[in-house]
Amino acid sequence: MSLRSDWPDATTVHAALAPASALLAERRTLYQLAVEVLAPGRPRLSAEELDNPLFRFQVGEALAGRASFDPGAEFGLTDVTTELGSGQARLKLVSGAAASERFAAGMKVIHAQGGQPGPPPRLLTEEAGKPFHDSLRIAEAGLAKAREISPALAEDLLPHTDLLAVLDPSTSGGLVSASSRLFPGLILIDRPECPYDVAEALIHEGAHQKFFDLAITHDFLGADIARDRIFHPSWSGAKWPVEQVIAAFHAYACLAQFAEDVARSGETSELGANSLLRTARERETEIGRWLLDAEDALEIDARWLLRTFLREDTESIRPKASADMAPNGRYVLNPLVKMARMAGTGRVLLAQPGNPPSLHWIDGEAVDVVDRLEAHPLSPAELDPGLASVLAGLVDSALVCRVPESAVESTAE
Repeated sequence: MSLRSDWPDATTVHAALAPASALLAERRTLYQLAVEVLAPGRPRLSAEELDNPLFRFQVGEALAGRASFDPGAEFGLTDVTTELGSGQARLKLVSGAAASERFAAGMKVIHAQGGQPGPPPRLLTEEAGKPFHDSLRIAEAGLAKAREISPALAEDLLPHTDLLAVLDPSTSGGLVSASSRLFPGLILIDRPECPYDVAEALIHEGAHQKFFDLAITHDFLGADIARDRIFHPSWSGAKWPVEQVIAAFHAYACLAQFAEDVARSGETSELGANSLLRTARERETEIGRWLLDAEDALEIDARWLLRTFLREDTESIRPKASADMAPNGRYVLNPLVKMARMAGTGRVLLAQPGNPPSLHWIDGEAVDVVDRLEAHPLSPAELDPGLASVLAGLVDSALVCRVPESAVESTAE
């Protein structure tokens, strides 16, 4: 196992894209603003509510246009979870017998997503007795182990996880650990045998959770271009679309760093039988090399992430230039658009009502244009070419609308 120290530190890479606290704030703001558009008048939600994987699933389905949003739905988990703690780290473990019913629909969705035959796996809860309580003890020890071995990496990844669920091994079908982008914040693991089973799962799936949050707040994947790109990993017969490939690349980069920390601690022999740590760096490299040949399927932030982790040149990465110009006329911010400003980063989230609604993150020059539009109408002729192109993009996204000529003439009179 390599002990090379010249690979980029994942926490530094993440912080360059978005400081940890800022990323969490932006993710929560996205869900809050989405609810304000989907269910106007609903009271503001607490951080605990905004982090709830069942709640986030419902919001995600509504934003994707696959389901309507039910503002009266209840997602409370306090009565079916037990809090695990290690230092300042906290993680909820699914524990109550009633959880099986509460998560039944979600487990069916996750199982269908994986394409496995048969019924979905069952959760291991308190009614199982000793197997559950043994798992609870190991899970808490695993949380502590992750923080002990890689304190900075654990601190960076674990805040993006909300809930850990242990599966009944008689129904898990050999699954070791899993996350679903449909239920962000939820980690599933098979019944653990040792603390490292849990520690590795928290780093592995925590990396996926961090990636999910980056992907919904930054420019990561060009869906149309990526649709026909398929990766065939050398270690399995799987077929991965680009969305899965870049997520796996990021997870293996984090696992490889954790593997080096484990090796430095002298505890490699304590790893679980299904550990991926021994091959994490090799897999990261294999996946990364394939992605470099498919870079046009990635947006600017994902390309920077890929190249930074692989120690490749990032200076050549530039935003896609647009020569488009908005038609002549005067423009204002769409009055139906809702806005949230991030004090920490200066970024702005704009929500456009619709069926489904659409959300757009903007920064830099786009924020400057929006600020000016809030003050008074603008025409392309008043802006330099770069800002005029930004205005055109806002018009294309329906965030900005043209003032009717009659209204302009009336104002002039």
